[in-house]
Amino acid sequence: MASPAKERLIESAIHVFAEGGYRGGKVADIVKGADANIAAVNYHFGSKDRLFVEALRQAHAEANRVYPSKGGLPSDAPAEEKIASIARAILRRSLDQGKAGDFNRIMARTMQVPGSPVEMILKEVRGLELTYLEQVLKGLLATESKPIIEWGKSIFLQLATLVSKRPAPVSDLFPENPSPEQIEAMVEVQVGVILAALKSLPNEFPN
Repeated sequence: MASPAKERLIESAIHVFAEGGYRGGKVADIVKGADANIAAVNYHFGSKDRLFVEALRQAHAEANRVYPSKGGLPSDAPAEEKIASIARAILRRSLDQGKAGDFNRIMARTMQVPGSPVEMILKEVRGLELTYLEQVLKGLLATESKPIIEWGKSIFLQLATLVSKRPAPVSDLFPENPSPEQIEAMVEVQVGVILAALKSLPNEFPN
């Protein structure tokens, strides 16, 4: 079990990185939020990169606890159901303004920002979700073609994370005080868009 000081640093880091991403998240703000000092970061993590990875892992664990990407589906469920489940989870995380949305906010505020450790993050996220997504895409697209799988993955991620990347607040997407039914209706429409886009792909790269 992590020490209370280490847990406070991770919790503060999640909040700071969700607000500013890797580049905008300052260690000084993290230690202030954790009522700690720089020495504590060095002692528990050794570097900002290591702290970022730990924050990313914990934020993903919370997101996946509330909105599991596998959605309780059996391993032999149809690939289309699995893709829809992953998409719903990501979309719901993007629309969640609480802790379950922190992972998506961290990613949205980091991946497109120059100077962010993109390779390090992709390596981490591959283990968290991307490998499973790739496996499911192989089934949905009925192909082993790496270019087609990468094409499908790019389409999926662009459409599934579109909400979290928009410059305007998420609340602008809905009428004032949207009902859970309105939010779910929006999610289902976007899931339909994702499935339609993926189904339009060939299973072999065009000549």
